[in-house]
Amino acid sequence: MKRVLVGFIMDGKGGGIDRYLLNFLEAVQDQDVEIDFLTDKVDKGLETYLRAYRSEIYAVAGLKHPVKQFRQVCAILRRKQYDMVYLNVSTAIDCVAAFAAKHMKVRERAIHSHSSGNDCESSVQRLVYNVAHRICKAFCWRAGTRFYGCSVKAGRWLFPGKIVESDRFEVIYNAVDRRKYQYHPDWRKEMRAGLGVEGKFVVGSIGNFCYQKNYPFLIDVFEQLYKLENDAVLLLAGKGVQLDAIRRRVKEKELEDAVKFLGFREDADRLYQAMDVFLLPSRFEGLPVVGVEAQSTKLPCVLSSSITPETKIQDHCYFLDLKAGPKRWAQFIAEHREYDREQVKLLKEAKNYDLEIQTEQLRRIVCH
Repeated sequence: MKRVLVGFIMDGKGGGIDRYLLNFLEAVQDQDVEIDFLTDKVDKGLETYLRAYRSEIYAVAGLKHPVKQFRQVCAILRRKQYDMVYLNVSTAIDCVAAFAAKHMKVRERAIHSHSSGNDCESSVQRLVYNVAHRICKAFCWRAGTRFYGCSVKAGRWLFPGKIVESDRFEVIYNAVDRRKYQYHPDWRKEMRAGLGVEGKFVVGSIGNFCYQKNYPFLIDVFEQLYKLENDAVLLLAGKGVQLDAIRRRVKEKELEDAVKFLGFREDADRLYQAMDVFLLPSRFEGLPVVGVEAQSTKLPCVLSSSITPETKIQDHCYFLDLKAGPKRWAQFIAEHREYDREQVKLLKEAKNYDLEIQTEQLRRIVCH
């Protein structure tokens, strides 16, 4: 049996990397492979879930204690003799475990990039992280033997061009279960009634309230849209460190009656049904799963041009520059209000995001 140590998972409750890693676990469970996980803090619910797959989870020190993390990962690798280490990260700073695996002479060392920027709330911290990332990017790839990215852009964020352009790099798109994310007119009617938005022009977004997702800009866009379309309603689902600040921003703009904060939801597939337009003005993304989910339900999407064009899988997906400003975004959304959702067409690129295609790729990772 092949033993694989996978990092880094958090709590398994909806983050992009966590969702990908649980898909990975499901895809390879019947491949005569034993999967264990690294985390910075063991979540008891996740630990119980992983037990059903005979997977262990190990807590190691975070990036603030790199020497301690190095020693802990070495100890884990020494104790169980893994054949492969598969590290899923968002920044080159997070290369300590990869070098621990190299030090312990683990034969296969795969590094997978899931982002294209540093998500820090503090501008000073972001500057420090960006400098540290550029320094680490120059050498972190030397700890790997294989390299992956959720998009080419994510690959270029973490690895030198010579790696991304070589046959050692492969894109593994953030797939979704497209059987689950389809358009259902009955669900749309039901959800709109339940949310009290019947007869309204409903725009929305789903995600973590953080710097990366650019919620202050989104609220400014909606403020301008509300001036143009007074029946507009904004649905916001998610949680995060900026949630209270965004609530205050909505109150300051006197938009409380038109903005609904829905909290963390596990029924995103149904929320998309209620919307008329999905908005994602992110400052950066590796490749946003919510964008793929929303498009799969034939929901028109307006995304920032900082998001990789590989995200586009249907003909009603549009990219706007953030520099165009909230007013232009609002005008564009209003101009595209009228459409027939039944006629929205998926492009041939949509097949890249099928779980079946991704399952084949994930199995190749461990059967390389």
